[in-house]
Amino acid sequence: MAWRVERVSPTEVYTFRWGRGAGFFTVHRGDIGSSHEDDHLIDTIHIGRSWVDESDVASQARSWLRSRIGPRRRGA
Repeated sequence: MAWRVERVSPTEVYTFRWGRGAGFFTVHRGDIGSSHEDDHLIDTIHIGRSWVDESDVASQARSWLRSRIGPRRRGA
């Protein structure tokens, strides 16, 4: 399982969780840590394949952010 936390602003944070072998990843509001629960679940994205490596997870997270929240400037 891979988790990726993306901070959009000081008050807007998302956690992306993608299980090895799963053809989908989930998006959660806030930093859920390494939780396996569906707390704060806001979206499920069906990809149809497993993640390859951490850069694959990062790429899918950025793609989701661009499609859902637009090109707003992200915090560091």
